[in-house]
Amino acid sequence: MTSASASEPRVTVVTGGARRLGAAIVRSFAERGDVVVIHHGSSPEKAKTLADELRSAGATIHVLQSDLSERDAPKQIIDEVMKVFARIDTLISSASIMRSTPFGAVTPEQWDEIHAVNLRAPFFLMQAAARCMSVGGCIVQLSDHLAFESIYPTLIPHQVSKSALSQMVRSIAEAVAPDIRVNAVAPGMVLPPDSMSSESRQRFLNDVPLGVIGSPQDVIDAIHYLVNAPYVTGTVLRVDGGRHLRR
Repeated sequence: MTSASASEPRVTVVTGGARRLGAAIVRSFAERGDVVVIHHGSSPEKAKTLADELRSAGATIHVLQSDLSERDAPKQIIDEVMKVFARIDTLISSASIMRSTPFGAVTPEQWDEIHAVNLRAPFFLMQAAARCMSVGGCIVQLSDHLAFESIYPTLIPHQVSKSALSQMVRSIAEAVAPDIRVNAVAPGMVLPPDSMSSESRQRFLNDVPLGVIGSPQDVIDAIHYLVNAPYVTGTVLRVDGGRHLRR
């Protein structure tokens, strides 16, 4: 590995970057002056709208589509980024699947789909990116506060995938040190579904010591802290308002 040129803008890749939290992450890196690669799985219109918005503000944006449930997708993503920009400085893995899978009715197909996107794809993205990153490269995975809880029998495959992802971050951080840092952010509820009832919202808040639901900016601030913290690696940073203290 070699040192990256400080005179060139950093290249940041964000998977699942076309909508919701991923789109907010993309905006934050574009605003700091990075070249940003927006990966999406099936949101071409949202990706185009976001890219056009950021380009109009002067950002350099590249959009690529890839189905992360496909085995070759991670390598194809990294290969395309290297072909276009010849460098990768930061990888933010935001893409994820979360489906209701009640215990007793989970199918092997559901299990495989969730783990392909939430666990296998991040592993092979990290492996491919690490081969291309220069000294000082940084990887941040998006885990989930559910990785540390055991009270959701309708989300077991998702929880298992995110728990394994959190452990994988620790292992890969050791494997690629000291040249590359690998960390994760485990958000609590920052984008409640529109269908969430006021009663459900209150029950959730009862388990949050800080007494509020978070915002995408809370997660973004944590990601940028990890990207800019040269003495931090192998850490899973919980951004959940202290919910883990009551679990």
